[in-house]
Amino acid sequence: MLSDLSQGMLDAARAALGDRAEYVAADVQELPFDDASFDVVIANHMLYHVPDRPRALAEIRRVLVPGGAFHASTNGRGFMQELIAVVGPGWRFERHIEAFGLETGPPQLEPFFDDVTVERFQNELVVTEVEPMLAYVRSSGSFRGGELDGARAGLEAALARDGVFRITARAGLISGRPRP
Repeated sequence: MLSDLSQGMLDAARAALGDRAEYVAADVQELPFDDASFDVVIANHMLYHVPDRPRALAEIRRVLVPGGAFHASTNGRGFMQELIAVVGPGWRFERHIEAFGLETGPPQLEPFFDDVTVERFQNELVVTEVEPMLAYVRSSGSFRGGELDGARAGLEAALARDGVFRITARAGLISGRPRP
């Protein structure tokens, strides 16, 4: 079962997976599933977008079977720090990490889940083209608009100097089991 608030995301998943899954458009704050209907729930890089996370976490706990597992992937502090520095203060990307990140997520899960753990994945993004990075920044809900000439110049200078622009990618997984 794959679920997303966005029908467009579900359509993209269906195009990639075809009939190998069931697809349901749903809001995590009000899941259309019976109590104790899933062994595992995965929230993939999305809880920082949810307005009422306590309500969403209560819903996730509700639909998990006793002894089930919840896994939430998210980012940690320092994620994309190099790109944030190049773009400047017009891009408040870190607000997602503060809303629900590797450091701020566990205390939010603890009222609903036992055995809350964090697994960190330290890696990096290696960028070889400027335009896709600027398009990514522009597409972000955290970007407040404005010119990206300084970011373009910084990225171009790094590519000219090093051949690549390296970006820290601090992502991970927060897991827990539903509280009785």
